Amino acid sequence: MNNTIWNKKIKKNFNEAAKNYSEYCLIQKYFSKKIISILTELNIANGDWFDLGSGTGLLADEIEKYFLEKRVARVDLCQNMLLLNKKGSRKILWDLNKGLHPEIENPSLLVSNFCIHWLNNPENILKEWFAKLANGGKLIVSYPTNNCFQEWKTTCKNYGIEYTGLDFPQEKNMIKYFSSKEIIASMLFSYKETYPNIYKLFRSIIKVGAQASKNKNNSVGEFKRLAKYWPKDQNQSINLSWEINILVLQKI
Repeated sequence: MNNTIWNKKIKKNFNEAAKNYSEYCLIQKYFSKKIISILTELNIANGDWFDLGSGTGLLADEIEKYFLEKRVARVDLCQNMLLLNKKGSRKILWDLNKGLHPEIENPSLLVSNFCIHWLNNPENILKEWFAKLANGGKLIVSYPTNNCFQEWKTTCKNYGIEYTGLDFPQEKNMIKYFSSKEIIASMLFSYKETYPNIYKLFRSIIKVGAQASKNKNNSVGEFKRLAKYWPKDQNQSINLSWEINILVLQKI
């Protein structure tokens, strides 16, 4: 699938999911709080703050609760997501595959929660974001790594089923352009979701608009086999395991 079609699918799915997003985005909420705990330990210079791929404003709202004097501008591809941001907030409708919006000049803080893996060439985009920071500026991104979804991948491998999930970035590729002095931290976190069955699992993925994949869809037969062989707990529930990287960078 070429990037043009891929990007249109992503935009369509997230626009359609906007009304359900806040109810189902549990992992995004969890890691927004992790980002807040990191932010409170940093010394951030005066300047503009931006949330890249802000969605409904979940992370930006949390930041403004802790930093009452700051206003975080929200940047997103999806109009329906931006419309759900709080009244009076600064909103920028923009495709981040085109780089940063021209209004984003020398920011002191860029944050991005569960966005960059949806973009073309995340490693290069991260490098471009970093270059736009003011001297001393901070960049914090969270994203799922290639070590996610081991239950799903192992089931597919063992039973000859096509893996249809996303291919997430590798941590080593995301940090390769940065010196040790520029990397404040690169932290890996484990997170596990539990569902009564895989039908509920995939429903939750659709409800947040995250069902787009460059891999082909499973046939009905493949999906039934996936449901049959996915590892189950003693109570017959299933798990989906994530590995999340939070990368904290500083421009020197």
